[in-house]
Order: sequence, then C-alpha cells, then structure tokens
Amino acid sequence: MKFVALIIVFMVLVLSLVTSIVPGSRGYGNKNPVAILGEELAKPLAKVDQIGPEISNALDRVDVKLPSLPGSKKSQTGEDKSLGDHSGADFSNKDLPGANFAGSFFSATQFESTLLDSAVFEGVSGADINFRQARMAKSNLTAAMLAGGDFTGAELREAVARAGDFETAVFTGGDLSFASFSGANLRDANLKDVYAAGAVFVDANLSNADLTDADLTGVRFEGANLQNVKFGGANLKLAKLTGARLQGADLSSVINLTTEQLAEACANGDTKLPEGLAAPRC
Repeated sequence: MKFVALIIVFMVLVLSLVTSIVPGSRGYGNKNPVAILGEELAKPLAKVDQIGPEISNALDRVDVKLPSLPGSKKSQTGEDKSLGDHSGADFSNKDLPGANFAGSFFSATQFESTLLDSAVFEGVSGADINFRQARMAKSNLTAAMLAGGDFTGAELREAVARAGDFETAVFTGGDLSFASFSGANLRDANLKDVYAAGAVFVDANLSNADLTDADLTGVRFEGANLQNVKFGGANLKLAKLTGARLQGADLSSVINLTTEQLAEACANGDTKLPEGLAAPRC
C-alpha cells in the first residue's frame, strides 16, 4: 500500500515539475493548477504511515479459529455433557477442565490421561470406567456410583467424593491428598502406595481395602469402618482414628502410629498392632 502511494506522489511531483515551466496565468498566480492538485492529493496520502500500523494491529487482534485436525488434543473448558449416556466413549488425552458430566451414565468409558480439573461427575453411574493417569484435581464426584473404576495413578487432589460408591475401585499410586471421601463406600478398594495426606474418610467404609505403603499423614478416619484393612508399611503420622473400627485390621508394620491415636479407636483380638501399642477392644 505504501509503495503504490509513493508511485502516485512521484507521478504528481513529475507533472508539477513539468508544468512549472509554464508562466502563471488565468488567475492562478505563480502556482499552476496541477501543482495545486498535487498538494491536495498528497494530503491524504501523508496519512498512509499512520493508517498502515493501525490496520496491522487490528489484524493482529483478529482471533482466527482454525478447524482442529482429527485426533488432535482439543480444549473444551467447561463443556456441558450432563445427563448424557457416554457408554463406550473415548475422552482419553483430551483437555476437559470444568466439564459437566453430572447425572451421566458411563459404561466402558475412557478418560485415560484426560485433564479433568474441577470437572463435575456428581451423581454419575456406570461400570468399567478408565481414569488411569487422569488429572482430576478439585473434581466433584459427590454421590458418584463408580464401583470398580480404575483410577490408577490419577490425581484427585482436593477432589470431593462424598457418599460415592467406589467399591473395588483401584487408586494405586494415585494422589488423593486433601480429597474428601466422607461417607463413601471403598470396600475392597485398592489404595496401595497412594499419597493421601490430609484426606478425609470420616464415616467411610474401607473394609477389606488395601492401603499398603500409603502415605496417610494427617488423614481423618473418624468413625470409619477399617475392618480387615491392610495397612502394611503405611505412614499414619497424625492420622485421626477416633471411633474408627479396626477389627481384624493389620497395622503391624505401620509407621508413626502412637498409643494416643489408638486411644479412642475400636479393636479386637484379630487386630494386629505394632509391638508396644494397644487399642481398646470393643
């Protein structure tokens, strides 16, 4: 655009130069008409340098949305998929932070390595769901019926899963730190090697669950059913066990457990405790 403008200006100047040899006449004084015309044309063209950058900046601000390629990872922040039947759907490796799946049904649905931070799974139900390596920080799983779900290596930090059904679910190697499973059913669940510092399992049912080598620092187990739980090598530092039922639980190799922590728990003859520790029998 600048180049064209310069050519026009140059042509006008040439015409002005050529006509300047003609003596002024017909009332124009010393200026010829072409020269006057040249000046008038040059005025708007002088603004080209200002208009150019403005147009360029405007183009830079245009939000061009290109179509996504098949199989590409697409961000779908806050997408509403509530009340749907997602049986057999594959959401693996997608970005779905804040997605709303409330009330949906799942069967053999895939969420492997999916970004689901703050996603809503409240009241969902289904079977054979794969959440392996999914990132689900601060997700809402309240009253979710996900028995047998596979959460291996999943990050559920600060997730809310109150009153959910996770019977026989697998959480091996996952991050459950500061998550809330109050009143949830985790019977026969696999929680080996989980990092669950600060998690809440108040009134939860973890009977027959496997918590081998789990980091349970500061976990709240008040009123929880911990009957026949395997705690082999688990870290119970500062864990709260008031009202917890420990009948048949194996705590023989746990670390950082004290008599004070066991003072208000409920054990029986089948409860296995570290040497030197005791718990009330009831």
